[in-house]
Amino acid sequence: MRAGIVAVACAGFLVAAAARSEPVTARAALELAAIAADAWADDARLVWVENDAPVDSTGQAAAWAYLYYSREKHAMRSWSVRDGRIVTALDHTVSAEAPALDAGWRDTGDVALQAVRARGDAATTATLQSLVLVRGVFAPGSAWVAVFDDGPGPRLHVLLDAMTGDLIKRWRG
Repeated sequence: MRAGIVAVACAGFLVAAAARSEPVTARAALELAAIAADAWADDARLVWVENDAPVDSTGQAAAWAYLYYSREKHAMRSWSVRDGRIVTALDHTVSAEAPALDAGWRDTGDVALQAVRARGDAATTATLQSLVLVRGVFAPGSAWVAVFDDGPGPRLHVLLDAMTGDLIKRWRG
């Protein structure tokens, strides 16, 4: 019965989202991945968000990828959402338990603006290439990593607190 309810919910979301083919923020595409994750595992928790298509300076992309972890299954699965539908679902190898993202993370529209402001005067021509949300990798809490490309040489990384948008650090590499 649960699978049937999820299928109906997914189908309803697909119909509502099908008319939208323009880029969206990460939160705008999250609901469908969350429905799929709930059907996959009762204890599924979101642990990673990343653009799965080029991201623009407004924090929108045509596709977003969402990685979920299940402690019960000791497994990870990701879903890529494009144009209001899941286009890819992949299982991933688990080497360690992944911490859940903080629920109140800022959406990519706000994050992209903060990252552009925080990139610094030396990188004014740098273009946003990637937005990644993760917890416990670059900072103890949930943090957005904005990656900028400004030509030859190492890319600029801007690390922002996912809850406040405050700059944590910048580096090239």
